Amino acid sequence: MSQIKSAFPLTKFDKVVIYDYESPRAGYPSIVDPKGQLTTSIKRQVQLDQSAIDEMNTKLIDKKSYGNNAAMCFTPHLGIVYYLQNRIVGHVSICLDCNILRSSFNIPAQNQNKVGEGDNAYYLGEGLSKSFRQFLNELLKKYNFSHQIKEGSAFDQ
Repeated sequence: MSQIKSAFPLTKFDKVVIYDYESPRAGYPSIVDPKGQLTTSIKRQVQLDQSAIDEMNTKLIDKKSYGNNAAMCFTPHLGIVYYLQNRIVGHVSICLDCNILRSSFNIPAQNQNKVGEGDNAYYLGEGLSKSFRQFLNELLKKYNFSHQIKEGSAFDQ
C-alpha cells in the first residue's frame, strides 16, 4: 500500500491504473460515473509502477502543473483511477483537447486566479501547463494510447 505525501489528497491506495477510453457522446464523460462504475468504453489500461505513481501524484498537486488556458469541450480520453483493495477510492479524467482535468478529489493547485464569489466563482487559467501536458503525453506514447497530443496544439505553443 502506498503512503504518499500528506499534501496529496488521497492517503491510502494500493494500485493506480491509467485508462485509454472513449468519452461517451451522451451521459457522463468521466472515467468513473456517479454510481462508481468504470466507463464501458475502455480501449486500453496500464497499471503504473511506483515510480510513475510518485511522479504523477507530484505533478497533480504542483501549482506549476496548471495555469494555462482551457476550452470547454471536456470529452476526456485519459483516466487515472486509484484503488484500495480493488475498490475505487479516487479518479481523474483528462481532456487534452480542451486542456482540462476533473478529479473526484480536490486539487487545490488547480484553483488559481479566482474570479467572483459563491456560485458565480470560477478560476482563470485552470488548464494544464505545457510541462504537465508533455509529461502526460509521454505516458500516452509509452503505453501506445490512442489519443495523444496533436502536433501544433494551441495549448503547447
